[in-house]
Amino acid sequence: MKLFKYLFSRKSASPKGTVISYGRGPEGEEVIIDITETKHINLKVIITFFVCLPVMMALFSAVYGVDSLNVTSENCFSRGKYLVLSSFVCGVLVNWLLQSVVYILIHPAAYRMLKIRYNKRNYTFRLFHKGNLKIRHFRIANMLAHSLCGYIPLIAGFVVGDVSICYFAFLSVLFFSDEISLLWRLRHYSGQSICRYISL
Repeated sequence: MKLFKYLFSRKSASPKGTVISYGRGPEGEEVIIDITETKHINLKVIITFFVCLPVMMALFSAVYGVDSLNVTSENCFSRGKYLVLSSFVCGVLVNWLLQSVVYILIHPAAYRMLKIRYNKRNYTFRLFHKGNLKIRHFRIANMLAHSLCGYIPLIAGFVVGDVSICYFAFLSVLFFSDEISLLWRLRHYSGQSICRYISL
């Protein structure tokens, strides 16, 4: 638990302080997220990969046996390259699509405010809402997309005994681990607060 808090609650090393700042604006409480922070997300992904993957494999092999960890033609994803490509499409593109649909359902004009930002400092892309958005809507969009793209497939892979689906879901989760980090850091803020991004 301490490791999880260290990885996902650590303050940014940027001169501006933390990636998230809180205050009051004309519309009430506001949470401002700086998406140009120097957060070392790549290090978090690497640590998460080497910590969580062995745990997942150990649990799967304990239920279905060691031989079940090999990806074969009998699995849903028969080849590693298809598995990685599919997880990227699901963890990034489908994830962003689902989030965008939720934002547009909440505010029909939101499609004009959706942007994709590339962060040169940590080589990451992030979908963000250019206008004001309530934190509860941000949570709904992200949690729904993450569940459909990662958590539910991971559970389904364990249920049906297909390790390739588990690998696929695990890699998908890694691709949006930056968003998981942001959700975790916003957990203490009220859902009624206004959430907006700033980018330089």
